[in-house]
This record gives sequence, C-alpha cells and structure tokens, in this order.
Amino acid sequence: MAFSGQNWKGADFYPKDSPSTDWHEFCLYASKLNHGLRCDLRPDITNGLHHLVRLLEFENKTRWVVRIQMARPTKKSATKLQNEIDSMRLLGDRTNVPVPRLFGYKVNGNNPIGVAFMLMEFFPGNSFYNSVAQIQVQMTSLRFSKIGRIVRGNDGTDDIGPFPDIGGPLETATAFFKAWATYAKFPMPMDMVRKSMNGGPVEEVLKSIEDFPFAVCAMADRLSSTDRGPFPVTHRDFFHSNIVIDKRYNIIGIIDWEGACTLPWELVDFPLFLETVPVPMDAPWNYDENGQPLDESTILRWQERREYARMVARVETAQQTDAKLSETLTDQNV
Repeated sequence: MAFSGQNWKGADFYPKDSPSTDWHEFCLYASKLNHGLRCDLRPDITNGLHHLVRLLEFENKTRWVVRIQMARPTKKSATKLQNEIDSMRLLGDRTNVPVPRLFGYKVNGNNPIGVAFMLMEFFPGNSFYNSVAQIQVQMTSLRFSKIGRIVRGNDGTDDIGPFPDIGGPLETATAFFKAWATYAKFPMPMDMVRKSMNGGPVEEVLKSIEDFPFAVCAMADRLSSTDRGPFPVTHRDFFHSNIVIDKRYNIIGIIDWEGACTLPWELVDFPLFLETVPVPMDAPWNYDENGQPLDESTILRWQERREYARMVARVETAQQTDAKLSETLTDQNV
C-alpha cells in the first residue's frame, strides 16, 4: 500500500525498458551498510523524468530510499551522477541546507546490482513550497573562483570541474558565455518549432534561434558585472517538487542535486516556481505603456517575486551575509 499523501505507485509500475535491477543483491548491499539489518523492499515506487525511486524498510522499521537511473548508464551519466553526489556532500558539510544523507551509491551499471543508483535517507514529507529564502541564501553564499560542476577530490577537498557539454572549469563569466554559445543546442527540433508556430512568423523565429548563440558570443565580455567571481553554487532544478516538507510545512530536505554547479551571477534566478517570461522575450502587447503586465496571473507573479526578494534581503541581514543574491534578484538589467 502506498503512503498516504505521497506520490507513490505500485511495484507493477516499473518501466519495462529500464535496466534490469537485481533486487536481491541490492538488499544484501543495503543490509551490509545498515549493520546487517534485514532489508525488505516496499512495493511503493515513484519516478521522475530520468529516475525511478523505491522505498525499502529494515527490520528496525527505519526506511531508506533508492533512486535508480532509468536509462542505461553511460560515461556522461556516470560523471553527472558523481557531480550530484559531490554537490550533496558539499552542501551537507558546509551549510545547513537539508540534503538527504547518502548511504551508498554506484555511478554505473558495472556492479552486481546492475544499475546506477543512490541509496539515501528517506524524507517522509510532501512536496510543497513554504519558505526557501534561507536555503537559497546559504546555497549562493557557497562560492568558488571558477565556473563548473562540483567535484570532490580523494583528499576530501571540494573543487570545480568541467561541465559535461561545454567543458571547463572556466575562470571568467566571459569564458563561460563564449563556451555556452559555441556548444549551445536548441532543445527542440526545428520541425517541431515550425509546427508549434501555428501560422506565426516561423522564419523570423527560426532566424532568431540560429542567431542567438552568435549574439551571446559577440556580447560575452559585456554580459557580466562580476566577470572573475567568486561564483555562487546553484541548484538547476530549484522547483517545489524538489523541496520536501513535513506535515507542518517545515522544509526537511532539498533533493535532485544532479545539475548543481557554479554559474555567473547573471544566471542566478528566482526558484522555478516563481519563474516568468523575461520582458524582452515576451510580446510587447502583454504590457501597458509603463511596462507593467496586463495579465492577472503575471501581475500576481511579479508581486510574489518582489515579496520573495524582500524575504531574501531580510535573511541576508539576519545571517550577516552580503546582499548579492537579493541585489541580483531585483536588478532588472540582470
């Protein structure tokens, strides 16, 4: 039976095309990590776009959760998983950001279990937004001199490594924007763009898509006010579904750190549940002569963003940090 109030499915949900998992070997592995306690697999399963999550329970009634990579492992996915693990360790060691405790992992399928996975602490909560300002302030207060993915050395020191797609690590914001422009790929096939336009200015849009990376490259040395950092740690999927809360709406965990990295301040933004279309990218008829939105939902979203930025500023004062995050969020030129 699935847990009430949580997004669990039955075990028969397991995707047919996923790599085969040797659950017997997995239970032996988990039991060994938990002082030899007998491990039982719960039938409760859920999933995201790339991962499947299953609950396990030990004989003393403690619960852990395993997150399995649904696609077959590759060298790129192994590096990405290791980056996520290193990011979680960094945040766990040096901040109060509530990340799951990591018990064990394998970054590829070359193991008796047959899949890449992470075995973590189970957060028994529901995904919802309460207040993430304190967490974002702490997170962006972790800063490094380079831009890239978080890596942990064999000696336990944290450093910045390359991105899997654009390389690095990069020492300046200018270098990052140029690298991004060189390797950028639009996430949607052009034929799909044509279909989605539904009679709109197709050729104009396609030309804009083609020209955008070149424009970024040409302006790269003028895009950042903090070209040489230090650069903040960011969670690239900072959405409410990755914020775990308890029944009293207290945040007890932030999950899915696979995209965590350092970035130029110009790419630090509001949590994704507060995102909106940037004014320069939106249709001009959606705004009045003073540049204010006409749509009711956009008006409300702008109000929420202003309130969140004020909350961040109060947290910065309370935690005696600089005001870089709140200034970035309120700067209309960023």
